Amino acid sequence: MAQLNFNASEIETSSHDPIPAGNYEAVVAASEMRPVKSGNGMGINLTFEIVSEGPAKGRKVWTWINYQHPKADVQRIGQEELARLCKAVGIANLTDTEQLHNIPLIISVGVDKNDSSRNIIKRYEKKSAGIVATSTVDDGTPPWRR
Repeated sequence: MAQLNFNASEIETSSHDPIPAGNYEAVVAASEMRPVKSGNGMGINLTFEIVSEGPAKGRKVWTWINYQHPKADVQRIGQEELARLCKAVGIANLTDTEQLHNIPLIISVGVDKNDSSRNIIKRYEKKSAGIVATSTVDDGTPPWRR
């Protein structure tokens, strides 16, 4: 048995529920290249952190991109997604996934239709100069009225 002196009431816990669907300013906070489950290809696991002001600030959203895959269509779709991400952060020639880190962009987040406990990233957009870091949820409610 391990002796502890821990008071759980002193620790604020965050929700693990998915964030509401909408557009959020985010940055790639972490990236990792790993083999696909079959072992016949490589994928990129990306962690995005929401930096928009509002209740989702600091929350994380994950995505997996099939970079190399034995099925041509799967690889093409993955590489197209990676290209959209690169264009959104202004990188033409990606040589290391760390190049994607900490560059603000807008991600369009949805809720996975097959698993309502998970978020998915539907789109990447370049962050325009002068955009205030706030989120816009699909119901059209501006952040200052939530």
